[in-house]
This record gives sequence, C-alpha cells and structure tokens, in this order.
Amino acid sequence: MLVRQRRPKKGVTLTDVAKHAGVSPKTVSNVLNDWPYVTDETRQKVQASIDALGYRPSALATSLRTGRTHTIGVVIPDITNPFFGQVVRGCEDVLYAAGYSIFLCNTNEDPVKEQNYLDILIRRGVDGLLMFGARLNDAKVLTSVVHDSIPIVAEDSPAQHSSTTVIDIDNVGGAALATRHLLAQGHRRVAHLGGPAQRLAAEHRVTGYQQALAEAGLEYDPALLARCLPSIRGGYHAALQLLNQPDRPTAMFCYNDLMAVGAMVACKQLDLNIPAQVAIVGFDDIALASLVMPALTTIRVRQYEMGRLASELLLERLAGNEPLQKHVLFPVELIVRSSCGARQLSDQQIVVMLEHLLDADLVDLYPCESA
Repeated sequence: MLVRQRRPKKGVTLTDVAKHAGVSPKTVSNVLNDWPYVTDETRQKVQASIDALGYRPSALATSLRTGRTHTIGVVIPDITNPFFGQVVRGCEDVLYAAGYSIFLCNTNEDPVKEQNYLDILIRRGVDGLLMFGARLNDAKVLTSVVHDSIPIVAEDSPAQHSSTTVIDIDNVGGAALATRHLLAQGHRRVAHLGGPAQRLAAEHRVTGYQQALAEAGLEYDPALLARCLPSIRGGYHAALQLLNQPDRPTAMFCYNDLMAVGAMVACKQLDLNIPAQVAIVGFDDIALASLVMPALTTIRVRQYEMGRLASELLLERLAGNEPLQKHVLFPVELIVRSSCGARQLSDQQIVVMLEHLLDADLVDLYPCESA
C-alpha cells in the first residue's frame, strides 16, 4: 500500500540549508546570487544541501531584495485569434530565455476588463507591460499606468509617453496594398469588412482602403463598408449584409483573415464563386489562410517576429537602456494566393503546399465558430 507522506508544515528555509551545509546563511545567499568570491568546494557543498533538502528560494523575498519580480504582463484582446497566439509565443520565447515569466490577460475586447487587468498587473508588481490590439481610448488608460513608471511596449498605441515604446503595424500601407491589388484585377466595387471602430488598427485600415480608392479615382461609398467583430462569425454576417445589396460588391478586403474566412462561408451559402464572382483578400496571414479553399490572398504580418521584437524592446528598457527607436513601423507584405483571382493553383501545387505546412508543423487546430 502506498503511504502518502505528510507535507511539512513549514517550507525549507535558507537557514536550514546553511545548517545542513555547515556554513553561514550569508554564504548560502552568496551562492544563490552567484557571488564570484565563493570557492568551488563551498559552492558544491551548498548546492548539494539545496538539492538534498529541496530548497526553493522565495520569489517574494527575492523581489523585495531586488525590486524586481521577473514577471511581465501581456495584454491581448482575443485569445481565440491565432494572430495573437503567435505574437504571445514570440514574446514568451524571448522573455523565458531572459528569465522572465508572463501573466497573460485576455480582455475579450472589453475596455473595463482591460482596465481591471492593468490594475491587477500593477498590484502584482510586474516589471513591464506588453500590450497588443490597441484601442482609441488606450492613451487615457496607459496614462494611469505610466504614473507608476512601468516600462511599456504597445502595438499601435495612441499613447505618447516617455516610458512607452510603440510598434505600429503598417496598417495604412497594408490596407492600401490589398485594395490596390483588387483594383488591379479590374474590380471597381471593392467593399471593406472593417474591424470595430474603437480598434485603432481598424481605423488605420479604413484609411488605407480609402486612400487606394482615391488614387484610382473612385469615390468612397459608405454602403461598401461593413464593420463587425474580428471573427469568423462577424465576417460571415458582414459579408451577407454586403452581398445581399442590389448592386453587390465584386471584391472584398477584410480587416483580418478570420473575417475573410467568414466571408468565404457567406459566398458559399449564396452560391457565389470565389474568385470568379467575388474576390477576397484578408490581413494577417495566419496559418489557416493557406488551408482554406481557395487559398486566401492576404497581407502578411510576421506575428511571431513582432512578439519577439516587442519583448526585446521591453528588455532593453528594463536593462536601463533608452531604445534607439521609440516608434517602430512593422512592415507587411502582400501574399498572393487564389482567392483574389490573380493566381490559380493547380491540384498538385495545393498538395505540395499542404505537405510543406504539415512538415513545418504550422497546422494548428483553430476554434470553429458556427454561422
């Protein structure tokens, strides 16, 4: 019979380690802090006692001594969006290698929840903040955080504070690039499935869309802009709204790839061929964009690299170094696939593409929203 051992009422202390090793508590502390003037023999003896007793230094005591918790708050708007999953993976890889842990907070596009999470992170004493999916009111929100002198790296943030570094995705340029591409295929009724009005990136993408129309001598038609939540379900309903108009659009540029997939579902339901009757372009280039049929033309944002860059910039601030750039424009590129009509893949090309994705371990399971 397996006898369960009782957990000791009191954890192993630094003093216990010192007694076990036959040294002073100060010597144990010097070993833990990698003090250079400890002999190898003493260091090995102390480490043997640490291993034998199962001692774990108190994170609270360490933070009180150093003024650091080695934790970073990461705030995202939608944990189900694969875009932010890749961003967080990039953040975590860099921060973990540097000895930091993360507190991941999902706001679900709720400004009240966002403010509450920021308050919690500040009370927990995080060393820095990474914020993604900025909202128009974030300048006011971040001002309250800045008063606590916490270094921040924020994506597409409207805040301009000395302790904040901003990474801007080239949303205007990317949206203009996508719209120009559709116009180059001969489309004149190009609709835009826009993101939430309170999302700063959504406003910038509307601006890029309008700029491309103006360059082509086309007047912006408000009836061709449908805003929705940046999800498959949101894109589906927004596309139905646009495609059921008497003079429906022949092309749609979508705020993100999830909305573009929803638009594809709507076209399928209405028996509209993609791209012969409706061309579609997305934004982000999540892995799903390569797997849908037809494969989605989109604006690529290197999400993992952006997460890494954000963390590297934050670590620079935590090291006391003033960043060379306080505002970084993150580049985008057009990835032409089949959904826009500019490129049709053969069956063999599709098979090769899917095999490559599987070999590269890029295929993830995404939550599928019902229409």
